[in-house]
Amino acid sequence: MTSSSSTKRRFERLDLILLGILVLAAIPRLYLGATQFVEYDGYWHIFAAQQDRWRNFVWDVRNLAHPPLYYLLLRWTLWLGTSHLAYRAIPLLAALGSVVAIGRIASKAMRSALTPPLVALAYALALPGIIVACEVRAYMLCSFLLLIAYTFFLDAIQAADPSASVRPRVFFAASAALACLTEYYAVFFLAAVFGIGMLLTVFRRREPLLNAWAREGATFAPAGAAIVWLYFVQFSKQVVVQGHLLPFYYDPKGQETRGRFLLRNLQGAFDLFSPWPAPSRSAFLAIAGGLLLAVCGTLWLLRRVGEPKNLAAAATVVTTILILAQLMVASVIRVYPFGGFLRQQFVLFPFLILCAFFLPDRLAAAIPRGASWALAGVLALAIAAVGYSSFKAYPKVTEKLMTEQTQRFDRQFPAPEAVYLDQYNVVAFFLHHDNWKWKFLGRMTTVPGVDIYRVSRGDRQLLVFRDKGRWLANCLDPAFYQSVEECLRSRPLHAITVFRLDQDEEPWDTEGLKVYRQSIGQVAASQGLCVDELRIHSRDVYEELRAGGCTAAPPR
Repeated sequence: MTSSSSTKRRFERLDLILLGILVLAAIPRLYLGATQFVEYDGYWHIFAAQQDRWRNFVWDVRNLAHPPLYYLLLRWTLWLGTSHLAYRAIPLLAALGSVVAIGRIASKAMRSALTPPLVALAYALALPGIIVACEVRAYMLCSFLLLIAYTFFLDAIQAADPSASVRPRVFFAASAALACLTEYYAVFFLAAVFGIGMLLTVFRRREPLLNAWAREGATFAPAGAAIVWLYFVQFSKQVVVQGHLLPFYYDPKGQETRGRFLLRNLQGAFDLFSPWPAPSRSAFLAIAGGLLLAVCGTLWLLRRVGEPKNLAAAATVVTTILILAQLMVASVIRVYPFGGFLRQQFVLFPFLILCAFFLPDRLAAAIPRGASWALAGVLALAIAAVGYSSFKAYPKVTEKLMTEQTQRFDRQFPAPEAVYLDQYNVVAFFLHHDNWKWKFLGRMTTVPGVDIYRVSRGDRQLLVFRDKGRWLANCLDPAFYQSVEECLRSRPLHAITVFRLDQDEEPWDTEGLKVYRQSIGQVAASQGLCVDELRIHSRDVYEELRAGGCTAAPPR
């Protein structure tokens, strides 16, 4: 039997096993995808994607902190309906594709034929992968595209001569460029593998160095062009540290040293991916020391990089280290968070899974066949047990966000004629009206930044005034009521209802609430508006406003 036919049969067996693992991977993802609530930002993305005018779609996407490709795909999948599975179709399919991709990558780097299925199984049942697969976001799609790109990258560097690497380089260039157009963390992967590619041109002198550098430049040029385009079109305008991410960016004026900041967030990143978070800082330091020794031992075992599988394995370890180092540097210079939310660090996860199996794989390849099967069986059972227990313990939340607040609004105003929404609350309102039809009617000429929609379902309809100039309206700001008054005058409306949920969960005390109510009525009246109905719960405000001042206090 020739070597090529043996390799083909091995891949066929692997694909058959991966198909079974794929079915297993689909079970928790589809269950959670169908039942788990969709996060606020997920509905924000859906709202942007469902715009019925391309101009509005482009405006919303440009003002979101993510590249555009995912939103285009999401726009098409909305034809599937408004179910949770329809919204999550892209990340769910990408997650299942990632299981196959990581298995194929493992087959290029592992010695034992038993290890690639174990890698795919570990990735398929690991809770971080399941969670990110169920988010209505671009991160899982980007991770899938990066794994595809990395598959072709390994094919390129494992090729016997430069001419044999042309085809995988073309496919790498295409998938890497698409990844960069999907999510910004693709840049960290791209920089890592570009560095490895350039180093290999120096240490493997199989042709003139300038020719090798030109080939590497051509390979990475499409992705580089995508990054440059994104920078000038979007990223340069979005370099703003969001308040909820402040702990994950180094503050040179803060009380924490750079070293303590990196150590704290390194432990945070470890806790995101590990099924057993470090119980203390000292415990984490001990774990980190053990992992460092394991990395050094792995690189020593892979030192003979002339062998294709060792080269692929060593490249994977170095890629992981470089991505981690870049995330740390990016957080110090305040351009990307480190140790933050799982989705923002997820670029590391598939590479960490691969790296975890290099030592067991080399051990399995060195011991008798019976012992390697026993080792694989023990690992498979451990993977299944950890995956099951982690998924079982994960909180299952089925109720939509802000359900109580929206129901309170619906009870008070069961059939509003028109609703005024700031930027924060347009999403809060949309996530309970996502199965209504949103038709753009035009823009207010007298109030810049206010768009008008007709929102309808069956025989019910209302107007929505979307104030894109206010993230969270200030109910004591005269300019806010001036904008509402202009909207009232623009249409033959009896009243406009304000739906304003607050991001501050601390409620008013009794005296503060009394003063707040009186002040709202006074400020509204100063702008020629009468508060017909006013309800304040915690710091949420629901009020109905009509033209014409009124002297009475707002109703209780």
